[in-house]
Amino acid sequence: MSKKTILIVVLIILGTLILASGSYAGYRLWKHNKELKEQEKISAENEESIETDEEQISAESEQETETNDQTVNSGWLEYKNYLNKYLIEYPNEAKISDISDPAVLDINYSNCLKISTENYYVLIGTAPGENDPATCFRTGVGADWGQGPTETLTAAGMEYTTTGMHTEAASAGYYQDFLMISPVDGRVKIEYGIDVNEKYGTISKIDAKEIVHKIIASYSPAE
Repeated sequence: MSKKTILIVVLIILGTLILASGSYAGYRLWKHNKELKEQEKISAENEESIETDEEQISAESEQETETNDQTVNSGWLEYKNYLNKYLIEYPNEAKISDISDPAVLDINYSNCLKISTENYYVLIGTAPGENDPATCFRTGVGADWGQGPTETLTAAGMEYTTTGMHTEAASAGYYQDFLMISPVDGRVKIEYGIDVNEKYGTISKIDAKEIVHKIIASYSPAE
């Protein structure tokens, strides 16, 4: 084989090696760039997923806050009166009843609503005018009743101070009282009270009073 032929063969082999090396290097670069793009895509998707989760958590938190803001007493039931246009909440164990005279067909139009258990009650009645009898509320007490302590409570965000009547037998653990407020919206009057025997009953007068105050605190005018 002549030197010229050998040189040509060597050049062909070198060219082939150089081309193969270039192709391999190009393939490695392409593969590397592809992997970088895939990693960037995965990273972007993860960030988007995290942002979505954070937005969802934030939205759920805001929704929960709004729900809590709308409900004074979590887990309680809500009653709406369409006659005197008010809302009020009450515990699950309490019952609501219409004691209007005459009784109404729809309790949502009651002009004398009672929320009660055996240990406490709340009466919400139409505020009587000058010539209207206050048929919903207590009109008198027995000789064993005396003036009770003054107490402060809230209704529709307003603070009220009232003095009621009470009777008790400390040795028997018995305590009973009733009080009344007139919310400034002028739509209703609210009478409330407790009837507790701490010796034989299941609730203290402090706990019963706290529940009653929470019920009245949930009262709010509504259209």
